[in-house]
Amino acid sequence: MQHRTRAIWILVFLACGFTLISSNLIQIQLVEHDKFWRMAVENHTHPEVIAPRRGAFFDSDGNILAQTRRVYDIRLDGQLMNADHPGTNLSKIAEALQIPAEPFVHAFNPRNRDQLLAQDLDVDDAAVAKLRALKLDSLIFTQRDLRVYPNNELAAHVLGFVDGNGHGMAGMEKEMDKLLCGTPGKRQVERDAKKHEIAVYQGRETPAVDGDNVTLTIKMAIQHVVEEQLDQIAQTYQPNAAYIIVMDPQTGEILAMGSRPNYDPNDRKTFQPENVRNRCLTDMVEPGSIFKIITLSAALNEGLVNLNTQVFCENGSFYYAGKDLRDDEPHAWLPVEEVMAQSSNIGFAKIALNYLHEEKLYKYATAFGIGQRTGLFDQQGESAGLLRPVGKWSALSITRIPMGQEVAATPMQLVTAMSVIANGGRLVVPRLARQVTDEAGNVVKTYQPQVVRRVISTNAARDVAKALEQVTIDGTAKNVHIQDASGAGWSYAGKTGTAQKFVDGAYSHTQFVSSFIGFMPAEDPAFVALVMVDDPHTRNYYGAEVSAPVFASIARQVAQIMNIPPDLPAPAPVAPVLSSNSTPAAL
Repeated sequence: MQHRTRAIWILVFLACGFTLISSNLIQIQLVEHDKFWRMAVENHTHPEVIAPRRGAFFDSDGNILAQTRRVYDIRLDGQLMNADHPGTNLSKIAEALQIPAEPFVHAFNPRNRDQLLAQDLDVDDAAVAKLRALKLDSLIFTQRDLRVYPNNELAAHVLGFVDGNGHGMAGMEKEMDKLLCGTPGKRQVERDAKKHEIAVYQGRETPAVDGDNVTLTIKMAIQHVVEEQLDQIAQTYQPNAAYIIVMDPQTGEILAMGSRPNYDPNDRKTFQPENVRNRCLTDMVEPGSIFKIITLSAALNEGLVNLNTQVFCENGSFYYAGKDLRDDEPHAWLPVEEVMAQSSNIGFAKIALNYLHEEKLYKYATAFGIGQRTGLFDQQGESAGLLRPVGKWSALSITRIPMGQEVAATPMQLVTAMSVIANGGRLVVPRLARQVTDEAGNVVKTYQPQVVRRVISTNAARDVAKALEQVTIDGTAKNVHIQDASGAGWSYAGKTGTAQKFVDGAYSHTQFVSSFIGFMPAEDPAFVALVMVDDPHTRNYYGAEVSAPVFASIARQVAQIMNIPPDLPAPAPVAPVLSSNSTPAAL
């Protein structure tokens, strides 16, 4: 009886045990199937993001300005390698990379679980495949993208730089970031119990779409010229800052742009905030006599004066609203054209006082873009400049603003303003992007010239250009000539500027901004260029002495790069004059 009872209890316990196991199986396989399936997938599969390659920047001629290189780091687990024929395998690794094995063998440390074997390796896909084929547990092989600027500092303020994750932080890298980044892919990796990847499942992936490439308006050859001139300015004058911009006045395409101080986007360790910003867009400077192009444009466009209108320049000293205004050289009566050529401060004050008055002068300054951002680098600290509304002008302002005091503009605003004169009266939007192409070379987007508005008539623009050409013939820039090796030259038009800096509440007599802005050729201009030097440390600080010669050097080289033929003949050779008692040489 006892045996039978014991057997019954054993059967009951077994039945209960199988019932419990069965219910658990039902719970796992039917009721909570999805939960445990997800846990299994998570334990054996790992999603990986496939990073797209960031698009490249090209100049207008197809030269690479910035690109992304896929580089590799190789690390070793020394203990695992030590148990797996280190000498042989290190040689195989070196052979796959096509580099000598001796440094690897010499540096190998069997006690180091994480040792860097090689860093930033730029190898091809075949080498990568060979390394993967080794299937070494001790080999830790990682890839990453490295943003490279092949020309180092060249156009650094245009291009900008990226952060550690490859996203644009400044310049065109930031402006075009969404197009350059591309679309990440996905890869589902399945591993066995020993964490080895199961090869049969390697095809489960969505490939990444690489970023688009951007062709800029920058012309590398011209940019080189600009960078060399900026370096010479920095070395010769040790200024606080220097700026050069070259732009096509018809389209707004920026052919070159740079400033000093500069930086190398390849070397993040040397970055200084004050060197990274694009000063051509962020720095506000009083333009000085450069602003006179706006004053003259307003008076001519309104039909209030013509180039022959006589202006009394007060013999070099003009007292108004309790202050004296002086010219460097005294003049009595001058025609408007000569008022510009001689850059008479008094002459421009009289034009504004007698003809324009406050409202018209303010209207035209605004129409030329002063006090407004160009939008070239959106949300990157571009300044709007300074143009106070008429209600905040003093009694003295109407005599000071016409000659470029009490107003501030960025170098980019000034180049854009001069382009109005060069292109016949239209304000164009400056731009740096020309077109976008995908990884296959298909054009995705093109950027067309944009005209904001007509500022002055074609006739008024032509008359201002004529007055600016006179500046280079018998005015403040008459000693600066642009010639090739044969002596043939190019006509050009421009304006010198020597602005006193406003320091500690007063205009300084020792600190200046020396400028020259002009276009070439004088008729049908191909480019506008600005050279501006902030506080040159030299006794000769005038724009005609500091900046105009730099403009001439740039213009000559740009003309040769753009195949612009000279439009002025070489001077005829001067025959030697023989004295009456000289004897001709024997033939």
